[in-house]
Amino acid sequence: MTSFNHDYQELMKESSRMPLFDLRKLNASLPVPSVPKSSIEVLVVGANDDFIVDSEGLRETGKFYGVSPVCIEGVAHDMMLDCSWEKGAEVILSWLNGLNKQHLI
Repeated sequence: MTSFNHDYQELMKESSRMPLFDLRKLNASLPVPSVPKSSIEVLVVGANDDFIVDSEGLRETGKFYGVSPVCIEGVAHDMMLDCSWEKGAEVILSWLNGLNKQHLI
């Protein structure tokens, strides 16, 4: 993690000790829908420096959609705003290119 990233995340943690949501409590109170059968491909992407959606949440989301999640190293939750945003963009582009190849066959 870059020094700027780390410093920014430390400031964010210090600025509010109160969590925005208790997602586990919220999820326990909500019904869990099943994923409708569909031919639409899904890419589940997360980041290892994400302090909002942890690795367990990433795995659970992948499991829900029946796909293997991709965890990008060295970026935070809003990876499109991260100074290493290209890492996320490359993963998404590679996945899209794979879809194009599948549909050309």
